[in-house]
This record gives sequence, structure tokens and C-alpha cells, in this order.
Amino acid sequence: MSFKNSFISLSVVFTLIFLSCSTKDPNSFSISGKISGLNNNYALLSKIKNIQKKTTLFIDTLKINNRGRFNSVYFLEPGIYNLTFDKKTIELAIDKGQNIEINGNSIENLTVKGSVDTQLLNDYEAFRVASLNRLVKSVRNNIKALKKAGENERKIAELRELEVENYKKHLNELITFVKDKMGTSIAIYATSPRWNGGDNLPFLQSLVSNFEKTHSNIEITQKLKNKLNLLQKTSIGGFIGNIEMPNKNGEIISLNTIKGKYTLVDFWASWCPPCRTESVLLNNLYKLYHSKGFDIYGISLDSKRSSWIKAIEKDKRVWTEVSTVEGFNTPVSTEYGITALPTNFLIDSTGKIIAVNIHGKHLKEKIESLFNK
Repeated sequence: MSFKNSFISLSVVFTLIFLSCSTKDPNSFSISGKISGLNNNYALLSKIKNIQKKTTLFIDTLKINNRGRFNSVYFLEPGIYNLTFDKKTIELAIDKGQNIEINGNSIENLTVKGSVDTQLLNDYEAFRVASLNRLVKSVRNNIKALKKAGENERKIAELRELEVENYKKHLNELITFVKDKMGTSIAIYATSPRWNGGDNLPFLQSLVSNFEKTHSNIEITQKLKNKLNLLQKTSIGGFIGNIEMPNKNGEIISLNTIKGKYTLVDFWASWCPPCRTESVLLNNLYKLYHSKGFDIYGISLDSKRSSWIKAIEKDKRVWTEVSTVEGFNTPVSTEYGITALPTNFLIDSTGKIIAVNIHGKHLKEKIESLFNK
């Protein structure tokens, strides 16, 4: 996911005080160090304002002398910061009172000391990559190999289902890492985009409560509380309100006008292989149960109109399909915290969520149980 940088001068907002290479003030933090072979005599410090959208706010230009040394002290809130040297950006999770030292004999060989939060963030990221490779990318590689070997679509479809199920396992592993390793570290904020609700909600409620006790009155505490509220809203028992979006003909279609006894609100995109594979199952379920009160409200997070329409036609998505063609910036995507595809919500006639992210055979069994009572 690409970063959208919002560089705004903070000269009238923040007071930046440059002292020595460390600070004893408990409400400040310092960044210092020495890096050899830099092309520029400055580094750029910015703060991540929205971890979900990766928007940043420019803070300061750190001066680097001709020996590669730099040294600054900041009276700023704890948070996740980016520090860019030349074209390399490192992510720092910084709490107050920390004295961060960055050293290296080249831009590609850096060590960061003085911030346990940054170390936890790096450990989490390493674990995340390893978990994703083991559970998800390995399945994708198997699919590529089967395609190359000309294997039938049934085997590939089974692996697509496994990919979706393994992604859920991947997210749960990340929650377990946070539970076992992170305590109330500032680095927790960087993990929040991948939080999932359901069985994890009680832990996340406790986590955010404890975080607020340790880090009251800072911006990221409110952001974590907002994330938790969103998860509660989109978990079983929550409600999906009315959604109004245009179909391929530009006609505004309201979810309330097509809502059946049970409706699947399906977030997908043409570039998402598991979404495309699931079209076959959705077609079968729609044919079998639409007359009995089952409907589908498909919301594409495509950013290219032609790709969206081509996929609708090729996959024979004959139910309601809508999109504003804004990708993950689609307002309803933000409203319901959609961070990965496919994502779906199964709702009853009142809009109450009765299942979340249910796919493949589990979706088939659920729909069958609802209509074959």
C-alpha cells in the first residue's frame, strides 16, 4: 500500500528544540546518530497521521554534518514516525523519554537503538512477513505452478478457498503476537489496520483499555478507540446501514431496495483472484435461493471502470453490482473498515449482521442452513 504524503509546515504548531544527543525531559524524545556515505546533508522526519491510509505529516528537516552526524530533540506526542535518509525510509515507534540512536556505515546497514517500541515494531513486521509467506504466499505460489502445468480449475478453486481461509489464520496469528509480545507499546498502533473482530474482540477491548490507561490524552489512543468501535459495529450483531452507490449505468441503487430475507454485502474487485473464483459459488447460490429471499449487493473496489465492467460480464454477476471506482478510497470501504478482499457481511432483513467474512464451503453451508430449515 502506497503512502500519501501530506507535507504541512509545522513551524507554528510544534516547538522544536535542538539540544544534545539525548534528553532527560520525560516529555520529549531525541533522535541522533551517525551514518556514512549519505548523498544528502539532511533527513526528513514525518509523523504517520492515519495508519490505515498511510497519510503523513511533515515535522522537520534534520541537519546532517559533513561527518554524517545528526542530533535533535523534539517535544512531540508519542506515535509512529518516518525518518527518510536519501531515498530510504525507516519507521520508528517512539514513546516519550526515548533517546533513539541510528548508526551505520551505509544507508543499507543501519542499527536503531534506544526505543523498545521500535524494536517491537520491527519484530512484528518480521513476524508478519514470515506468517504471510507461510500461510498465504505459499498457496499463491502453488496456484501459479498449477496454472503453468495446465491443471484444472477445480484444483485451483480449492486453493483459492484455502488462500482466503489462511489469510484469516494469518490475521489471527498477528493478534496472538500482539497479545504475547507487545503489552501497551506505542507500536500497537501500527498493528491496528490488520485487527479483526469476532472472537478477538474481548482481547482487543482489553488491549485498548489498558493502552488508554498507559497513554491517556494522546492522538493515537483515540484512533485505537475508533478502530475498536468500527470492529464492534461490523461484527456479528452489528448493523449495516443503508448504502447508496451507482451501478454500471450510473443509476443509484440503494441496499434497502434490494434487501431480501438474507443479503450478502460482498466487497470485491476485478484484480482479486479469490473474489473472481468465488463468483462461481455466488452464481450457484443466487440461482438456487434468490426466489426464496436471498440477494447479493456487490460492491467493487476497482479503480478502473473498464476492468470492473469486464469482470461483471465475464463472471456473470447478474445481481446488483455497484461501484464509485475509487478503490480502497471508496467512502463505504472506509466506513466499514475494509482492508482486504474478499470481505463480506451476511445480513438479515433488518440489516443485522449474522456472519462476517464467510466464504467457500462455509458460505454455502450457511445459506443452505438458512433456507432449508
